[in-house]
Amino acid sequence: METAGSHEARLLTPRLVGRVWGGDRLRSLLPEAAPSGPIGEAWFGDADEAPDGVLVKLLDVQDRLSVQVHPDDALAKVIHGPTAIGKHEAWVVLEAAPGAELLLGRAASTSGADIAGALESGADVAPLLARHRVHRGDVFDVPTGCLHALMPGLFIWEVQQRSDRTYRVADWGRNDPSRPLHSQEALRATVAEFQATRTAAIDWGRPGEQILVASPHFSARAVVGPWTGRLTVNVHGATATATGSVVVGGLRLAALTTAHLAAGEVELVVSDGATLLIAEGR
Repeated sequence: METAGSHEARLLTPRLVGRVWGGDRLRSLLPEAAPSGPIGEAWFGDADEAPDGVLVKLLDVQDRLSVQVHPDDALAKVIHGPTAIGKHEAWVVLEAAPGAELLLGRAASTSGADIAGALESGADVAPLLARHRVHRGDVFDVPTGCLHALMPGLFIWEVQQRSDRTYRVADWGRNDPSRPLHSQEALRATVAEFQATRTAAIDWGRPGEQILVASPHFSARAVVGPWTGRLTVNVHGATATATGSVVVGGLRLAALTTAHLAAGEVELVVSDGATLLIAEGR
């Protein structure tokens, strides 16, 4: 949902989504319409399976997410129909508690055969995955087919394809009927050999534009303040989230405010201590 702004930038109203693993900090983004209970996600856009554009989310991770995997475009069409698309995503860590970590890809001490065997037998796959210690500013590209799970103590800016295709492999014994497992789909989607590492890290001390992710489905960049200049947005437009005071196209964004940026050039002023995170579809 969009609200008033300039012709270059329009504020986006978030959709807050309750999750068992969430917390309470996202409630302040839309207090009059926030669901009860823990809130895990703020969506800025829709999972309408359109092939262009992106979906941006903020994730407040206070408990473990399920171990999960996402299909690529080809498998999504096979399982869900010809208009379905996959779910490639990437994470930028905005905050991380001391010692926070995430699971991503297989551990170096395991093999793809170990992963495949666990999925086929229904054994616990989590101990076979790599544990990555996480710090503020870390960037992780999460390709389709890569097993993963976010762990407690993280606040994440996520950019992804406009799809909600998620296959849960394990859910830490929650046994919640509203959160079913998808064992057969996950077995088909998982690329068992995947190993993954941190893709990049924001250099908070270097003002200006920094490329974070460049994938076939989307790109993400950060503009670190203090910085003033013109920004070029691609033909699909962009979704941009501020971590502090930013003026974009004459529209002032406060911390955690998100806007849609129109294609073309836009004037940008990023204050000292602030960063603008920008996601664009391919």
